[in-house]
Amino acid sequence: MQIVIMKLPYIDSSFCVKLSEVAERLGYDIAGIVSLDLEEKLTSIKNYHVYPLNEILNLKWDVAVFACDDGIFDDIVPRMVELGIGKREQLQKSFWLLQQLMIKKYEDFDDPAIQETLEYWKTHELSVFNQHVQMGTGDRVFFDSECDLPYVYFKTVDGDYRKMYYPRNYQFSLRNGEKFVRNLMTEQLPTSPHLYIKDDHKICAGDIVIDAGVCEGNFALRYIDLCSKMYLFEADSKWIEPLNQTFKDYRDKVEIIPRFVSNVTGGENITIDDALPNLRGEKIFIKMDIEGAEPLALRGAKRILTNNFVKASICSYHKEYDLIKIKSIMQSYGYKTSTSNGWMVFIWDPHIWDTADFRKGIVYAKNY
Repeated sequence: MQIVIMKLPYIDSSFCVKLSEVAERLGYDIAGIVSLDLEEKLTSIKNYHVYPLNEILNLKWDVAVFACDDGIFDDIVPRMVELGIGKREQLQKSFWLLQQLMIKKYEDFDDPAIQETLEYWKTHELSVFNQHVQMGTGDRVFFDSECDLPYVYFKTVDGDYRKMYYPRNYQFSLRNGEKFVRNLMTEQLPTSPHLYIKDDHKICAGDIVIDAGVCEGNFALRYIDLCSKMYLFEADSKWIEPLNQTFKDYRDKVEIIPRFVSNVTGGENITIDDALPNLRGEKIFIKMDIEGAEPLALRGAKRILTNNFVKASICSYHKEYDLIKIKSIMQSYGYKTSTSNGWMVFIWDPHIWDTADFRKGIVYAKNY
């Protein structure tokens, strides 16, 4: 197969290099790199000639791979088709290359879930959740003039609705002139590989909840009325004001800790052990989603994890070896571990182009 790589003006040449390396691993021929920048000064990238757009029709290619984000791709492609620069099926997003690489890598794997994904890819693009989660229409955004913050109505596990707040400068989607935000609970459907709670692994009445990586607070808010106490760790400062507003009626139950969870305490970092020195003999549920810092955080929670009755749902997909590290740490503390069903492709890991791997979403751990 022959491809061209389409370079957008704002795209660094290093990304074009990465795409060319993936194409080479697939054995594809690269006819060249085509720049859409009218002021492009590069004449070559990784020994591949850089052509201006008006020369693309002189090149022989089967697929044009665009080094750009989805929004730009969706805007440019219809114009190119109208101009006769390729058919729609010949114009592909950058993740198409990763998808082809993973198909080749896993086509002989004897794993029904992986084979199901490969079958799904015959008619669908690669995504983080693939066939496991289909994103819904989203939740309508409202505005609270008293606190000057946007919010959505969020359903708790008891079926009640609470206001869940967002930063005032949050970038919402627009539909028919109204603002919407993606419904994150679609990631918690029973089919999801990102499922925190399941029938045999759940929060029980009176449990203490430790939520590390709170973000907008959907997990905590869902179970706020079930637990006896919540400790919410969130280091991103833009979420602190919205979180305080979301949980303003639960100040006796909720403590927000605006620091990074790690294996050491100092500066912006804190260990769970140092943050919660008095917990002993309690029933605790831990949810942890902290962008690949999970192994460090678990090492900084040894006392909590070994002196309490704990169930934990720990994200294991951010980095290539997180699954192995997390299971090893928890097993060393005496925990039984298992993993969520299905597989994820964490396309936002910059190393995914090198690893091209499926990853388990959650490690479940329990010591009682």
